Amino acid sequence: MKDSLLNEILKEYDAYRIRERESLIQREAEVMKAIPELARLRNSLVTSFAQKARELILNSEAAGGGYAGGNDMQGKEKEADNDKDIIPEIDNLQEVKKKEAELLVKNGYPADYLTIRYRCRLCRDTGYVGELIKEKCSCLIQRLVERSYKFAELSDVERENFNTFNADVFPDTPIRGSKMTQREYMLQLKSVFWNYQEEFPNNPKKNILFTGKTGLGKTFLLNCLAKALLDKGHTVMKVTSYNLFEHLFRSIWADSPEDVSFMKERIFEVDVLIIDDLGTETRRNNFTAEELFNILNERYLKKKHTFLSTNLSLSDLKSYYSDRVTSRLFDTRNTMIFRFSGQDIRLRAALPENK
Repeated sequence: MKDSLLNEILKEYDAYRIRERESLIQREAEVMKAIPELARLRNSLVTSFAQKARELILNSEAAGGGYAGGNDMQGKEKEADNDKDIIPEIDNLQEVKKKEAELLVKNGYPADYLTIRYRCRLCRDTGYVGELIKEKCSCLIQRLVERSYKFAELSDVERENFNTFNADVFPDTPIRGSKMTQREYMLQLKSVFWNYQEEFPNNPKKNILFTGKTGLGKTFLLNCLAKALLDKGHTVMKVTSYNLFEHLFRSIWADSPEDVSFMKERIFEVDVLIIDDLGTETRRNNFTAEELFNILNERYLKKKHTFLSTNLSLSDLKSYYSDRVTSRLFDTRNTMIFRFSGQDIRLRAALPENK
C-alpha cells in the first residue's frame, strides 16, 4: 500500500510537470508569433551561446596543448582568462530576461508568462527537496496524509479560520469565577494562537489541549490553527478521536501488516496532528489508552506538534485514560492547557433574540 500510493502520487507529479512543459512550449510559440522583437531577442541569445560554446572549446583545446609544454602559472592565467569570458555572458542572460519581461508586459502579457508555473516552489513539483540527501517535500507529505486518511477532516478550514473569526457570536458577559467576559477570553485566545502559528514550528511547547463543554469554540480555534499552518506549507492531519481509533482498531485486521505501519507512519510523520473530541471514541479495554499513549509519546520524541480537544474535564480525563496518557497530556513543560467555559454559542444562536 505504501509504495503503490507513493508511486501513484509521484506519477501525478510527473504528469503535471509534463503538462506544464507542454503549456510553456505553447505559450512560447504564441509569444514568438505575437512579439517579433522578443523572437529576435531569443534567437540572438541562442546564437551568442553557440558562439561562446565554440570559443570555449577551441580555447580549451589550445590551452591544453600549450599547458603541456608550459609552467603551472601559465595554465592558471589561461583558466582565469576563460572565466572572464564566461562572466559577461551570465550578465547578458539576466539582461535578456529583464528585456523579455518588459516586452511581455508592454504587449499585454504577465511578466512571468514564459516561466514554468510550479504548484510548489520548494520542490518544483518533484515531491522532494535537498541536494545531496533527498527528503519528501511538505507538499508530498500532505498529499500522502490526505490520500491515506479519507477521514482527514480539513474541509471546514475554508469557512472556519482566523479571517472568519467573529467575536460577536460569543456573549459579552463575565465567565463564572472570572472578571473576563466570554468574548474577551476568546479574543485573547485568538491572539495567543495567532502568535503561536507565527512562531511555528519553533514553539517551546508542542502540544495544545482544549477542555470544556460543547459549543464553546474549541473546534473552531483548532480549524483556525490548521488553516494558518496549511497556508504556510506545513502538513496537517485533523481527525475526530472516534474516527482515529476506529480506524486503528479495524486496521489490526487488515490483509497486510504494511497497511498498519503505513497508517501509523503518517500519524507520526505529519507536522501537526489534531485529535478533536477526545473521549468520544469506543472504549475497547486498554486498546485506546495504549494507542493514544503511543501516538503522544512517539510525537513527543520526534518533537512534533499535537493539538487535542475534549469535552471531558481534567479530572475526567485522569479517570478515563491511564496514568501514562495523562502524564503526557498534562506535562506543562510541553503542553499548553486551555479551559473553555461559558454559554454554548450554538444554543445561544437558536434563541429568538439572536435570530
